[in-house]
Amino acid sequence: MSWLLLLFINVIAISVASLFQRLAMKEKESDPVLSTTIFQFILGLIVLPFAISRGFVFPPLVTLWPFFLFSSVLYAIGSVLFFKSIKLIEASEMTVLAGVGAIVTMICAYFFLGERLVFHQYLGAALVLVSILIIAHRGKKFVFNKGALLALLAASFFSFATISDVLVIKSYDAISYAAMMSILPGLVLVILYPKKMLQLPKAIKTIDKNLVIYSLIYSVGVITFYSALNKAMISQVSVVVKTNIILTVILAAIFIKENDRLGQKILAALICMAGVMLVA
Repeated sequence: MSWLLLLFINVIAISVASLFQRLAMKEKESDPVLSTTIFQFILGLIVLPFAISRGFVFPPLVTLWPFFLFSSVLYAIGSVLFFKSIKLIEASEMTVLAGVGAIVTMICAYFFLGERLVFHQYLGAALVLVSILIIAHRGKKFVFNKGALLALLAASFFSFATISDVLVIKSYDAISYAAMMSILPGLVLVILYPKKMLQLPKAIKTIDKNLVIYSLIYSVGVITFYSALNKAMISQVSVVVKTNIILTVILAAIFIKENDRLGQKILAALICMAGVMLVA
């Protein structure tokens, strides 16, 4: 399967998964920490067997364990923040706000990977910021509520983790790494929230079907993304996957009735997508 076809599947999977994540977290009794932990373990149960079938390679912990630890903590905390965010704001809003991650990744790549910044990247960063302002504009003022701020913070955490991912994949199998990063963040959450984990058995028994569907579809996105990384450059992959920004906005409007300020959201999504592609 070509890397473009893999990414086509990835874009659809991540966009559709976002809708089910929103539906799961809209429930008043849904807990972001427990939901994130369950999500990570379901993800691991799917991605690890796939990696084993493809020839799982155990990582050389002596050289890579700092990166694994760093990424695991960032993905764990970032995922909880995203789950908290989508409980408060719409999926269409969150996907645009998450575009700020491209700016953070660009800055990190400059400082930690020695990549040079060129004019089109500065232009892209400006467009992403404009898209965030469009999303935040309500009436005659700009409103950044708690959900929006959590989304921006979560995107930043994920961006730092992405830099670590790039460094690891240079010397380690991408599919095996995907399996490790599906399981380890869940274990980190168990350590960070020991009291909350006492409620995990009950949460599993009463699990929301939308959370299960989200986890299953998202696992397809993870597998296709890292499979594409084995066949294409990170720069190529990063550009194509960002088309999920506009697709998520459209699907959210059609299927979960996120029609409020639809024209404004579509404009913000298009500008954000263009900005992210320029930054990549």
